[in-house]
Amino acid sequence: MAHLFIAVQRVLGHVIPALAIGQQLKKKGHEVTLVTHPANEELAVRAGLAFLPAEWGKFPEKFIYEQAMEIDALLSGREIDWMICDSSQAAPAYAAERRGIPWISLQTTVPYPEESLPGSQTVFSRLRKSYARELNGVRLRLGLPPLADDRRTRGDLAGLSPRLHLVNVHDLLYPEEGGIPGQSVFTGNCTLEPENRGTAALRLEPELPPGRPTVLVCASSTGRHDSREVMNRYIRAAVSLSEENSFNLLVAEHKPYEGKRPLPPHVRWITAYPNHDLLLPLADAVITHGGCGTVQSVMSYGVPMIVIPLASDQHLLARTCERLGIALTVGPEEAGRGRIGPALRSLLADGNPYRPRAKELAAIMRRDSPNETAVRAIEQVLQNNS
Repeated sequence: MAHLFIAVQRVLGHVIPALAIGQQLKKKGHEVTLVTHPANEELAVRAGLAFLPAEWGKFPEKFIYEQAMEIDALLSGREIDWMICDSSQAAPAYAAERRGIPWISLQTTVPYPEESLPGSQTVFSRLRKSYARELNGVRLRLGLPPLADDRRTRGDLAGLSPRLHLVNVHDLLYPEEGGIPGQSVFTGNCTLEPENRGTAALRLEPELPPGRPTVLVCASSTGRHDSREVMNRYIRAAVSLSEENSFNLLVAEHKPYEGKRPLPPHVRWITAYPNHDLLLPLADAVITHGGCGTVQSVMSYGVPMIVIPLASDQHLLARTCERLGIALTVGPEEAGRGRIGPALRSLLADGNPYRPRAKELAAIMRRDSPNETAVRAIEQVLQNNS
């Protein structure tokens, strides 16, 4: 059996799949330590994993040298056989290289080809060249050779492993374009086992008013100011629309409610997390930012959604969900009552096509076992390189 370090950035969309894979590895008899921001220690302990804090990992594209040295210090004096490194972070993979530890990369988004992303290809090219200079400067300071694989100058592939690249995505969301690293294994959406999700104690008390549909708003855990502004707007719009249109509203947030007016009796503000498995079975429609993990959780419960994308890959995910017939998209600049209201009415209307299609795709997703798929691929690599 092996001792594995799993190093990921702090946001839940990265931490939850890492915890799920770590749980499954532990079931197989491996020793697993999660390395991430201290804010996630409780989740790691609840999942039954050893935990080490990494303060410098808050921003994946910044303080790369400092984070690499921090992880290097955590590795010192420990017998670590393998690492699993968040592919959006260069530092954990560099620390593994420096110590001669083989690593596996974990990607929590769809690996879209750069040419399909919204924006200027000229700007992308300049950013890649600038990032490459920065990365190679860090590697020089760490005593590592310059990067030989140009793919590792992409932000989402900075920690790409040459041995195994796990992609935490179901094949329903696979990109149609090529360019996916040959060592990739698409696992589906890895998530925590029910007994370790920590939501069993959550109760919606008092009960929601009966005879009304329920809308769930899933906010992102990102700390970006521009994203926070958009989320605040669509949460306010949802609260206002719920009063006019007679639906119950669940708001899954990471911040406590700070409004000046008390929340209406048909609105619940949920700050405990992870909470998808408690809240999604209650939902008739979801409003989400379009993060890959959240989208896949919503899909697995067969709930149609409104996607308000906050990042470039989320725009493509929103487009994919629309193509699949399970979502409507509202642009972040339009995230107010005027656009969200009609979209919600479409998703909640009797006889709408979105819910049966969402249920159909949920049945397809339930056939798979993502955690087992991921660990099967990991153990195959461990065996082949033993």
